[in-house]
Amino acid sequence: MVEKIFLEEVIPAREYTSLVLHRGEILRVIDLEGKQAADLVAFNATDKGEKLSCVYSNLLNGTWKLTKGHTLYSNRARPMFSIIEDKVGLHYSGGGFCSEEINFLRFNVRNTRNCADNLTLAFKPHGIQRQDFDFDCCFNIFMNLTFQPDGSMKLQEPLSKPGDYIDLKSEMDCTIAISNCPQDRNPCNGFNPTPLQIKVFGLIS
Repeated sequence: MVEKIFLEEVIPAREYTSLVLHRGEILRVIDLEGKQAADLVAFNATDKGEKLSCVYSNLLNGTWKLTKGHTLYSNRARPMFSIIEDKVGLHYSGGGFCSEEINFLRFNVRNTRNCADNLTLAFKPHGIQRQDFDFDCCFNIFMNLTFQPDGSMKLQEPLSKPGDYIDLKSEMDCTIAISNCPQDRNPCNGFNPTPLQIKVFGLIS
């Protein structure tokens, strides 16, 4: 099998992108320098009422540690993506993204770059508005936020090293937005946001 590449793009630190991924195509998200998280939100390309669901994905896979061999499901319990490769093995599937409001509450700062704004701007060309997406439809790629035995949550620097990636094979036509997380006030990006790369490709014999 050889790769037929349809798209290659570098997302600068703190920035965003959007794309339409057709059924059978593979989206590769690559951490170029290491320790960088990405927020991914996805909708059915022909029906924005259907979107990615972290809650259903965790429930139907029987784990919150979603990695190679697992499926990401929609809010209608239909497969959206198959994780066919994963060089990191730890991502956060509890949903959510940083926003102006939560940054102010946590860090007492205003007018910060944040994933909610990035995702809103990324989706604008596709007619998807802020009220159309919620915390449940955001998969936090490379984010190292884990649940501890005592019930607490622990946020640490991502485990991803330069060149590590995850491959998501689309099981339906999807409209996707990706925020290259701009957060620099906690360890989710190692306190230093850096570029990511995406590649869309298909496999042909």
